[in-house]
Amino acid sequence: MTEEQYDAIIIGAGFSGVYQLIQLRRLGLKCKVVETGSDLGGTWYWNRYPGARVDSDIPSYELSFPELWKGWSWTQKFPNWQELQSYFAYVGDKMDLRKDCRFDTTVKSANWDDQLHVWHVTGEGKDSIYKASARYLVSCTGFASKPYTPGYKGLDTFKGLATHTARWPVACETAGKRIGVVGTGASGVQVIQSLGPHAKHLTVFQRAPNTALPMRPYAINKQIQDHYRPVYEQLFEKLTNTFSGLAYDLIYQPMMKDTPEQRQAVFEELWDLGGFHFWLANYLDIFKDQACNDEAYAFWRKKVCERIKDPVKRELLAPEVQAYPIGCKNPSLEENFYEICDQDNIEIIDVKATPILEVTPTGVKTSGKETDLDILVFATGSILDIDIRGLGGETIKDHWRAKDSVKTYLGVTVDNFPNFFFLYGPQAPTALCNGPSCAEVQGAWVVKTIDWLRQRGITKFNPSTQAAQAYKDHV
Repeated sequence: MTEEQYDAIIIGAGFSGVYQLIQLRRLGLKCKVVETGSDLGGTWYWNRYPGARVDSDIPSYELSFPELWKGWSWTQKFPNWQELQSYFAYVGDKMDLRKDCRFDTTVKSANWDDQLHVWHVTGEGKDSIYKASARYLVSCTGFASKPYTPGYKGLDTFKGLATHTARWPVACETAGKRIGVVGTGASGVQVIQSLGPHAKHLTVFQRAPNTALPMRPYAINKQIQDHYRPVYEQLFEKLTNTFSGLAYDLIYQPMMKDTPEQRQAVFEELWDLGGFHFWLANYLDIFKDQACNDEAYAFWRKKVCERIKDPVKRELLAPEVQAYPIGCKNPSLEENFYEICDQDNIEIIDVKATPILEVTPTGVKTSGKETDLDILVFATGSILDIDIRGLGGETIKDHWRAKDSVKTYLGVTVDNFPNFFFLYGPQAPTALCNGPSCAEVQGAWVVKTIDWLRQRGITKFNPSTQAAQAYKDHV
């Protein structure tokens, strides 16, 4: 089989992959994007579950290239998956990207050749094996390339429909069904509040409560966006300098210098603004001081408890003693999640107290009971499923396991994995950052580094173990 040769291979066609392709092509590199899906979009090619929409507001959640934002207008402040797919289709057409993409192909392995200073990449298509090599390998999957489904005993015996939110079937009738949802992260919250109103019965299998915040979505039009477009360039520049990559920033003055009344007023204002304001425009001290964190949690809990009548559900969804410091895990944005969970047809099972033992042909069995289901939904995130081997044939997993911890340089490279870059991964702003902002800030560093290497004729770039350790100590 002939191996295609490129200057750079980019894994994934989401925001990061699209940004890399545009910028590396501008440097004159011959590039190929390899994408599991059938079109551009990355996560937003796959996220088609009921209620799926982005949790960053517009225009923060788009690429900053003027040739793109000047010709595109959104209809929603928080676009749904359909509109995001339309956006990626527009980007692909406008920038003529698809000619340098190979779709319907999953990268299975990448091996570093220390003699030729190239990466050998193998992918699997629907009915073929794909092989290519490149000087540079850029992973834009966020280290989460494959939907994660827990390996519960008996899952293969379930006679109903078992599906993952990241692989939602095109035709799926949910009205009047008995539905189980495993997981209460972002996708879990959205699918629960969407399916709950018309499900016969919906069981939530919750490991930890989600400190979800009010989204407060609303429609927008071209006229509104045209009014603000003259300041878009300044806005996108601002996004590169805020804590979260959003158009607002944390309050850096000491929280306790404000009076209790002033602090409550700040909380109320941020709550009313909606979105991530209560999380990422709040006092920095909430992330640093337990007393400040407790006060923010008490405010959040009071707001949520006002919306839940059932005392048992209230304690499960908003416990008096917080399960983890608020803000230290990415909260989801919700529209009516707590009201839906309070419905009589919704049951919440704490799987920490009563763990899932197995999946049966008719449902899910925990240590406390057995629940009959027609549909079982896994909202359980994704994992890395690419065999990447650097110097000496060592995998990244083994490399980090040998060091007893994850070590990267700048959250973008790994020692002993030359010419390999990854975006939206560990030891980076990933969990706390707006996706497109992170894609562009990290992506610009990758592009500048590759340009610097090429201008000097350097064919192998390998961060030192000492640099990786120093960066780990720093973060």
